[in-house]
Amino acid sequence: MTSTIIALLPVFIVILVGYGLRRSGLIDAHHWDAVDHVCYYVLFPAIIFKEIAAADFSGVPVWRMSFAMIMAISTMFALLLWSRKRLCGWLGMDGPQFTSVFQGATRWHTFIAFAIIPIYFGQKALALGGLSSAAMTPLLNIVNVAVISIYGLGHRPDNRALLRSIIRNPFVLSSLGGVAWQLLHLPAPQMGVQVLDMIGKGALGLALLTVGAGLKIDEALSAKAPVIFATSAKLLLMPLFMAVWLVLLGVGGEAAQVAMLCSAVPTGSGAYVLARRMGGDASLIASIMTMQVIAAAFTLPLVLWLAGVTG
Repeated sequence: MTSTIIALLPVFIVILVGYGLRRSGLIDAHHWDAVDHVCYYVLFPAIIFKEIAAADFSGVPVWRMSFAMIMAISTMFALLLWSRKRLCGWLGMDGPQFTSVFQGATRWHTFIAFAIIPIYFGQKALALGGLSSAAMTPLLNIVNVAVISIYGLGHRPDNRALLRSIIRNPFVLSSLGGVAWQLLHLPAPQMGVQVLDMIGKGALGLALLTVGAGLKIDEALSAKAPVIFATSAKLLLMPLFMAVWLVLLGVGGEAAQVAMLCSAVPTGSGAYVLARRMGGDASLIASIMTMQVIAAAFTLPLVLWLAGVTG
């Protein structure tokens, strides 16, 4: 397990560098927003599309892996919705706070997952990360938007607005675009691959810096019960659900290990944007995201070690 921890150290050191840069004031807040915007809309979609479109998935249980991931997050959805009234009573939450806990327990941070995958599995395994994005991102967006529209303070969007938000999501577009490229057996031109590779090459380090810049450690250290619950659910319970479904569907090897990694990373930064725009509790989700990044430094090595991953 020591080797697993050591292998992850560079990831969290880069995150801390980002936090230090933001605290130093060397880079203004609006510049960090711009960098995050470029990573979200350009750099990571380029990586996802290229890795899926150019990958060789022979021998990979693509459909079983995808279904296991969908079932794992669906299990978490069902548990949270079934126990909503009890949770709100136990944790002292109102509707908007519940939506932030719901997001914190279900969404995943693509930036962190994609930064870690090459460390353990090599660059080619990013294609499996892309498949994870194709399997989980559309469902996560649909369900989280629905939950926050019902229990948040905002107005419920109509079906067309919901559909537009899904279709315009860059991770959905790039993931499904890469899958379509594969299914149509289209060639991957070498020059096109090189262009996309150059666009995405600087994304991983840059994205981790933005993760660090977004940390609100002071707020997270004064964590309340909802923060602790969402952190435990995402970093410990979600990997457990994923492990169960991977075993039930007979998914093993590297595909299962990548799925476990994707289930065990913190909540994505898109949760904050969604909460702020649709009437959720943005302050609470910011604290949840920060606490999860801090806690993941300890839980991720454990989950990866239990999944048989070594550094």
